[in-house]
Amino acid sequence: MEPTRPGLDPYTLRAVVELEVALEAGVAVDAAHAVVGDLALAAFGPGVFGAIGEALAEEGRPADDWAVLLADDALADRVLGRLRERTGDDAGEGELVWSAYPPGSSPGREGFRRAVRRRRENALTAAVRPRRHRVAGRRRRD
Repeated sequence: MEPTRPGLDPYTLRAVVELEVALEAGVAVDAAHAVVGDLALAAFGPGVFGAIGEALAEEGRPADDWAVLLADDALADRVLGRLRERTGDDAGEGELVWSAYPPGSSPGREGFRRAVRRRRENALTAAVRPRRHRVAGRRRRD
């Protein structure tokens, strides 16, 4: 059995479905909606609500009738399997990070040395060269 993401289980799916069915029925909910919605996004990834509808449509059920998932455990298991397949495709991408370099490359030791050398050269140039001319429209203080 391969490891899955935390919360990628029938209980998380059931909580999401029960809350959505309650909202459609007009039941007032408080912060539970935000908590369960965040849990669903963390477990199943972005677009989970559309993916549940797509999985229901692939099973031959109406995409907006989520109540059938509460009544039919076998259907819920198949929908959960489709969600796991979908998130398995996304899981191979790895974690997102901010980087100044394209994926798969790094500046390495030479790039770091080059940056340090340029910084030193720029500082020396700034100390020797005269300042740039002032921008038109500004007063000169003498």
